[in-house]
Amino acid sequence: MEQGQTNKTQRLQQWFDEHPRWDHASYGEFMHVGANQTIFRIALQEQEIGPATRVLDTACAVGGNARWMASLYGCQVSGNDIDEEALSVARDLAEIENIADLCTFVKAPVDDLPFDDDTFDMVITTDLFDPPEVSRVLKPGGSFIAISLVEDPKITPLQLSADWGLDLESSLDVTDLAFAFNRAKEAEARLLHDSDMIGARELISIMNESIAPYTRGGRHYIMRLRKP
Repeated sequence: MEQGQTNKTQRLQQWFDEHPRWDHASYGEFMHVGANQTIFRIALQEQEIGPATRVLDTACAVGGNARWMASLYGCQVSGNDIDEEALSVARDLAEIENIADLCTFVKAPVDDLPFDDDTFDMVITTDLFDPPEVSRVLKPGGSFIAISLVEDPKITPLQLSADWGLDLESSLDVTDLAFAFNRAKEAEARLLHDSDMIGARELISIMNESIAPYTRGGRHYIMRLRKP
């Protein structure tokens, strides 16, 4: 991709137009609720991040958080996803943002990461992940930051950390924010549907898939954990 040929807004809009899924354009570049600069800064509080820090964004999609961290901190970031088209967008955007030298995006599932043991100082995710693989690629003392929906309300972050063999440093319940955000997106989707910009199927998907987990008691957490 030649520098200057396509700007960031154009490249993202091309992606959204070609992939009209509720969890794409509904959330924008960062793909998931809470996965944005404001909320992500909360998760990164008290973390020492600099050019020597190696970060993995697992299930990274178009790499919004990975590229944001590379731009802000100058750290080396890697991202993995199973969607090669999303990874192509991530690479293009890294070039547009002049951070391609800091970013590596590879096609790989979350349960079979193509990285050596004890590679990363930090693993981040706002999507799917495989706890054993996260622990394997983290250096001892490394941080795992997850912004995740836990659909079973009986399961706590402390239970999850014990199951994963990681130490829980902090957790923040952001369910109210997540639910309000999704309700706003539902209202937005209704307007788009009434304006003939999205179909009934996409509207129903937004209502069912984004709202339903919270009405069933699901909780959304920012969790910061550390590998012993």
